[in-house]
Amino acid sequence: MADDLALNGPVGSSIRAAQYLRMSSENQRYSTDNQQNAISEYAQEHGYIVVASYVDPGKSGLSLKGRDALKHLLSDVLSTNRNFDAVLVLDVSRWGRFQDPDQAAHYEFLCKQAGVRVIYCAEPFGDDAAPITTIVKHLKRVMAAEWSRELSAKLTRAHLQQARLGFRQGGALIYGFRRLLVDAERNRRLVLDRGERKALSSDKTVVIPGPPNELAVIRRIFRLYVQHRLSRCGIVKRLAEDGVKGYGDNPLGITTINHILRSELCVGQMTYNLTTRKMQACVQANPEHLWIRFSAFSPIVPASQFQKAQLRLAQQASRRWDKETVGRSLRDVLAKAGKLSHQLLQDTKGAPSPDTVAHYFGSLSAAYAEIGYEPPARRLFGMNAKHWSKREITAGLRELHSRQGRITNRLIDCWSGLPSHAYIRRHFGSVADVAKEAGLPVLSHSQMQKLTWKKRKAAGCSRYYRGVRWTDADLLRALRRLHKSHGYVSQDLLDYADGVPSAYYYAKRFGSLAKAKNLANLPSLSRSEVILAARRRRKEHGGCIRQPKERPGLRYLSNDILVGLKRLAQRKGVVSARLIDEDADLPSYSTVVTHFGSLSAAYKLVGLIRLRAKPARYGLPPGT
Repeated sequence: MADDLALNGPVGSSIRAAQYLRMSSENQRYSTDNQQNAISEYAQEHGYIVVASYVDPGKSGLSLKGRDALKHLLSDVLSTNRNFDAVLVLDVSRWGRFQDPDQAAHYEFLCKQAGVRVIYCAEPFGDDAAPITTIVKHLKRVMAAEWSRELSAKLTRAHLQQARLGFRQGGALIYGFRRLLVDAERNRRLVLDRGERKALSSDKTVVIPGPPNELAVIRRIFRLYVQHRLSRCGIVKRLAEDGVKGYGDNPLGITTINHILRSELCVGQMTYNLTTRKMQACVQANPEHLWIRFSAFSPIVPASQFQKAQLRLAQQASRRWDKETVGRSLRDVLAKAGKLSHQLLQDTKGAPSPDTVAHYFGSLSAAYAEIGYEPPARRLFGMNAKHWSKREITAGLRELHSRQGRITNRLIDCWSGLPSHAYIRRHFGSVADVAKEAGLPVLSHSQMQKLTWKKRKAAGCSRYYRGVRWTDADLLRALRRLHKSHGYVSQDLLDYADGVPSAYYYAKRFGSLAKAKNLANLPSLSRSEVILAARRRRKEHGGCIRQPKERPGLRYLSNDILVGLKRLAQRKGVVSARLIDEDADLPSYSTVVTHFGSLSAAYKLVGLIRLRAKPARYGLPPGT
């Protein structure tokens, strides 16, 4: 990325330039430090001053993919407010080893068209623009591309040769196997853990069977798939129920099961060159006669069982579902079983999975309607009479978090794309557990309180303290009265004095009690002065006897509350405890309950009726 460089001396008449540095892993003589030193010498000799640096460390020059610094450089070149007029590069190969030389020329042309020259410091032509220079530059680009092609061919031959000798050529291993580090004479050195690499280029790695318990799991997977005819999803579920763990103490997933069933390591053979990907091109599958096999150890599963697994995998791969085929299969299942359900589709052999049905029809309900099947009525649950899977709930939580920035029980209950928070707790443990599984941050109780207070403060609800409305001026006047009568104001005095809110409420409204005292123009004391004054008062009066603060009576008239409820129903269309709490002109819903006994009793006095909606709400009768 771009980094500004500290410069010595004034710019003067020097030409401002940006330097581009790229280092791939093929040769350390092209390290970014060496490039920077060479470019710095060139800049001093030819009157350039480097004002910005763009560095792509460890990036291949075959394409623009992954070279964020070069992309940033080209973007800045085309920008109207760039701060340089030239780009300094060590040589043509650092600009890129693009397999199409015209691609390198195109990026250079973009710079030239924008009025920025690309100068190759280590090339003999430098910044010369003569016609012969163009020819030489093109030849240099072709040579840089050819160098990469030759290197790729050499590495491919080397990898194939090492594979024929039984040495592993990189890549992650599947569950149940380990990498053994050996020297050139195949003498054992140590077993490598996940993420560990060899330190010496002369060392090699071979594959060995893993712990016996993992090998037993591999044999069980083949037995469940071949003999018991379980699906791969069924195997995942069975292993999860039995507590089988994979890497990182996580359950074995469907991808791991697929790799195990297809890997020839299970019959003791290391297989290489199954696919080819040269020069950052697309991956291509190689025919089987090009595969390289090496018998590494004794088979983990019988060869006959492995072949049966491959045959079943091939049969499943040859099946191609479409909407018509899925619909026909659903009718067949319905004719045999007399019903359709998520679990029935999951357990029926040869039937499409529920995910496949949902992929082609949008949902199971839409598929049932398409084939004319009406499932039996069942007890509704959640908030919108819908069956909720864990995947649907995690997806709904992610969408809710993207819109609201947080997850709370109240937001879940008000979001139509999720069931109630009580349903989530009942079926999945807790909302926090599902949120963690969805990859969402889980806020602590104190963090949730702070967010709730900010929301209430923005809505004006924070001006109420125990049913009494307090403006900022009222709070400051109360502080001044308290100071006038007692000669001081402290946290304990606020918490135990009648007629004023607590010190906590002052801190919420003004940020801290000290800020509130400053706004009330009360004398500001240091910490030591406060402590000395408290000791002096304790010595003079023999200590402070704390009496519980008298709770103020209700300051709301019942008629005012009813008028506010009706006004809220007219404005929102519905009334609920949450809406009452969020209304700045009404007390909390608990205060309403204290006045009338229950919310429904208050609604009845106002003339509100229960609406036919989920969740249940009260509102004005139709036509009112």
